[in-house]
Amino acid sequence: MKKFSRNTLIFLSIVVLAFFLAGLVRAAITVNLLTADSFAVLAGAGITNTGATTIAGDIGTFPTVSITGTSIITFTTGTNHDGDATTQGAKTDLATAYTAASAPSQACNTNLTGQDLGGMTLTPGVYCFDTSAQLTGTLTLNGQGNPNAVFIFQIGSTLTTASNAIVSLINSSEECRVFWQVGSSATLGTNTNFKGNILALTSITLTTGASVGGRVLAQNGAVTLDANTITRAVCSGASATTLTVVKTVTNNNGGTKTVSNFPLFIDAVAVSSSVTTTASVGLHTVSETTDPGYLSTIGGDCSANGTTTLLLGDAKICTITNDDIAPQLIVTKTVVNDNSGSKVIADFSFFIDGSQVSSTVASTTSVGLHTVSETADSGYTSTIGGDCAADGTITLAIGDVKTCTITNNDVVPPSSGGGGGGSSAPYIPPVPPLIDVVKIPSPLALPAWAGTVTYTYTVRNIGTVPMNNITMVEDSCSPVKYISGDTNLDSKLDVIETWTYTCATTLTKTHTNIVVATGWANGISTTDIATAIVVVGAPVVPPLIHITKVPSPLALLAGGGLVTYTKVVTNPGTVPLSNVVVSDDKCSPINYISGDTNTDSKLDVSESWVYTCSSNLTKTTVNTAVATGVVNGLTARDFAIATVVVADVGVVVVPKFPETGIAPNYYFGLSLLVGIFTLISVLSVVAIKRSRI
Repeated sequence: MKKFSRNTLIFLSIVVLAFFLAGLVRAAITVNLLTADSFAVLAGAGITNTGATTIAGDIGTFPTVSITGTSIITFTTGTNHDGDATTQGAKTDLATAYTAASAPSQACNTNLTGQDLGGMTLTPGVYCFDTSAQLTGTLTLNGQGNPNAVFIFQIGSTLTTASNAIVSLINSSEECRVFWQVGSSATLGTNTNFKGNILALTSITLTTGASVGGRVLAQNGAVTLDANTITRAVCSGASATTLTVVKTVTNNNGGTKTVSNFPLFIDAVAVSSSVTTTASVGLHTVSETTDPGYLSTIGGDCSANGTTTLLLGDAKICTITNDDIAPQLIVTKTVVNDNSGSKVIADFSFFIDGSQVSSTVASTTSVGLHTVSETADSGYTSTIGGDCAADGTITLAIGDVKTCTITNNDVVPPSSGGGGGGSSAPYIPPVPPLIDVVKIPSPLALPAWAGTVTYTYTVRNIGTVPMNNITMVEDSCSPVKYISGDTNLDSKLDVIETWTYTCATTLTKTHTNIVVATGWANGISTTDIATAIVVVGAPVVPPLIHITKVPSPLALLAGGGLVTYTKVVTNPGTVPLSNVVVSDDKCSPINYISGDTNTDSKLDVSESWVYTCSSNLTKTTVNTAVATGVVNGLTARDFAIATVVVADVGVVVVPKFPETGIAPNYYFGLSLLVGIFTLISVLSVVAIKRSRI
């Protein structure tokens, strides 16, 4: 057996080690594009397209948000993100990927400076050019049977291809693992068939007919396209990318729904709870069919608005929790003193299921049947309405905010005449007041969880008579502070005035709160209710809606007549409302007149929708109109309550002068002048007759 000398053994060991180290050096490492992975085209200074271009993948540009020619781009997959948060995150990740593809992160195996890539066949590794790189003809990349083979080209300045140049992949090499790190700009010639991900520090230009299987990612400059085809590369041997939606339903306020009652979706495609779905790399949106009786919260690997970005091999789980919302019931009292009565709201006791409550204060109740009642007063009639049946019953579901009204109207007192019987005279009933309140929270949402919310209330007189004794009752914010509005300092809410109030509170969860404004005039009370939702823990903007209702006329002589109610619905929030519905407990049908100026069936912030409804009234009537609108799975609700006084048929009643905004002395003076004029006329006639005798 032949023996080797010590020096020979050392030499052979060095040779073997050299080959081993050379193998290590040649093993290029794939570049993780992170959130830039979902983009086919990404730019820093805008995207310009001319000619019919087809793109499979996302596009976006930041900080210069300018994309032209999108009308002639066909997106087979992907989204135009313009300069949104997804684009901005991808731009940050592109900068990281550019560094990861550069030296020294990837050591150069072969320096090809000065050589044309055309005609070459290259195996996996890192190839570098000190300055520019040129491709004329065909470059073949041989993966040697390894689907995980990585090719990286580090180019000091520009990359240019000639017309009809080709990058060909053979023996399992894949375009998703080919990276072109370009130190300045890349230009692909006419009809070039290019493979791989171009990561250019400056700009990228694809001339007419050029196609790319990979990505076109320009860090600082623009991307220019002209009738191109760009298909975002996806590795065939990649691990499965999955997304799972897990639903949880909490019923602690009487709710009965289960997971199956809430349809779930990924990108608008129905999925089942807890069932894993194979998904593509990129941005996805998880959603559900919402229920107004349940508060919905999205979490897990999804953001609060349901979006999540999947990278290659991700297995993410998004959660949706639905918690039932306890119903609330408000009892609102209206007192009409049009027959010399003098009682006020505090003189009446009223109840929910036998438990005494206060007028205009929201009571949190349970799901099911409830009864509203009051202690009767023989001097007043009692009428129950609003959301309650005439017998005071109401059935509440989860999430309900309902209002029941109780109207007390003083009865005609007995005749005080005698002997020859009583006499009758026409009775002009007093004009009832109308009050309106709007409540706007700031902010409408607290996406970072708990925080301070300031409510601003504006109170208006939409009737014809001044109001006094204005009160504001809030169910979950105090104190409500008067700020301004009483311009003449007479403590009356005049028709031309708008009073402003504010209140601040800290919210720790999504909450709907209620305020009730009350005023008095001519012995008659009036109320209006405003509700507002503030979302806590999610960047979801809730809706706001407002309705006013004005009857014409406000008062009728005995026997009654036709009254027309004009309802105006507005959007005091920041997002358009869908599914707007207007109802009235004592008047139908309600007719839409006008207001949807752009005919999109959405109540925009700038719009006022007008409705009318007419009804024949034979007695004093308080009716309640309700407007609802929906956005982001949340429902806004507002109320408008109006009284129309109808004079009772009875004996003579001597009413006080109605409050009309004109000083009472005016009526006294007018009566005195009429009396004096009548007396002078009579005396003049007598004097004339005597002078003729």
